[in-house]
Amino acid sequence: MPVKGMSAATAKRRGYVLERGGIWRKRTVLEKYYEDGYLELSGSPFTAEQRKKAGEILLRDYYLGNYDKLQSVKMYQCRIKTTGNVGVERSLYYKERYLRAIKSIPYEFWSTVYKVCIEDVRVDEFEGNDDNSLKSKNNNYCLKVFLCLGLERLLKFYLQKCKKSS
Repeated sequence: MPVKGMSAATAKRRGYVLERGGIWRKRTVLEKYYEDGYLELSGSPFTAEQRKKAGEILLRDYYLGNYDKLQSVKMYQCRIKTTGNVGVERSLYYKERYLRAIKSIPYEFWSTVYKVCIEDVRVDEFEGNDDNSLKSKNNNYCLKVFLCLGLERLLKFYLQKCKKSS
């Protein structure tokens, strides 16, 4: 039983995925875009799989840096060098990495990347994209291209980090 009162077929239709261990979870918008082919961009050296992975790493850095909490780690706690604050130091590492990653994305692309990867909102649900007019469809297409370009910048940042660390 995936969700209370829901059959497996209904859960799959509503976007749930069965993972290892029999755990059901809802697919993210980024995963749906990957499966629908929206993360493909012609003439790019990167694949859709790499773009999806970059968005997932950004989301992981966001959560491990405690940005999802109302009250994050106090900075004065991070300066204390004791063995008991390993979680605080780890959190600070992901906080700094997240901040450097978002600085690598241009301003024009950042809002789209943030809404899709972090807030898990579809492009067509953005403010101002309510109707099915041609203008709205063109706007959706441009936002999806912005998403791909922003994820490429993010991917370049993470690849650069891997080369420096090795």
